[in-house]
Amino acid sequence: MNNDCGFQALEEREWALFSERGDFFTRYFGLPVSLRITNLYLRLGLTENHASFSMLITGLIGAALMILGPWGILLGSCFLVLHHLLDYVDGQLARHYGRASVKGAVLDRWNHFIVETATFPCLALGLYLDNGQMWSWIAVWVLYIWNRLRVLLAQLPANILSEELSRYPALEREMMRSNLFSINAQPVNSRPDTPRKPETTRPVSFKTRVRSFLCSIRVASTSYNGFTMLLGLGALIDIVASQLFFHEGMIHFAVLFLAAYSVFNIVDYSWSYIRSDRVASELTSRLGNPAE
Repeated sequence: MNNDCGFQALEEREWALFSERGDFFTRYFGLPVSLRITNLYLRLGLTENHASFSMLITGLIGAALMILGPWGILLGSCFLVLHHLLDYVDGQLARHYGRASVKGAVLDRWNHFIVETATFPCLALGLYLDNGQMWSWIAVWVLYIWNRLRVLLAQLPANILSEELSRYPALEREMMRSNLFSINAQPVNSRPDTPRKPETTRPVSFKTRVRSFLCSIRVASTSYNGFTMLLGLGALIDIVASQLFFHEGMIHFAVLFLAAYSVFNIVDYSWSYIRSDRVASELTSRLGNPAE
């Protein structure tokens, strides 16, 4: 009974955290399934360390299976999906036991780095052994570049903040501060005492909902989780096509498509990131106005 109450409290807390940082993959797959696995770990008396170790092992198995061609890529993708689910589990258990720490977060990053770094060379070798062509090998490394750049863009505000507060020269720090706050300052010709018209809430149009849904799909598909699932889908199509239509090599076209999709995302995300004010707004909020 106590275990059931404890899990119910854990489940409510995790869904509350989802409202702050959740995405498409988390809402419809990651969180619901991982909570069931977490419940199993709790009933078996396992801890977050067991989940982290399981996460590493399943990820390395999934990466190694990529060498074996389409069947290996399909099975490897399944193991990598389990690896992603266990990534949720170790955090859920750490929060449940009150043992969430910086050390655990660092180990979690190392876990991801090891598995993701192992996945792409194994996939490249598996595709090369399957057809002996270099373009599949090159396409995989384009995917790897996109994966690293995606991580870089996600961590860019924190990295710039760290540089700005420590290693930048004093003159450059003050210049950055000045430019940040001048950008966010109120325009001179505006009158702060002018009353604003109350904002009216308008119903969300069907077109807006479709755009929002497509945006969610795109964000999910460009993550490492989405890449894994799309890769598994490509391997499944390859296996079905080879059995029913005697046409092999579909996985290579799937990887080429993913590589082209990655090139598009590298250009589009980078340009959108440069034009956006996300970095500036986060730096401004964390630095504080020196004039105050």
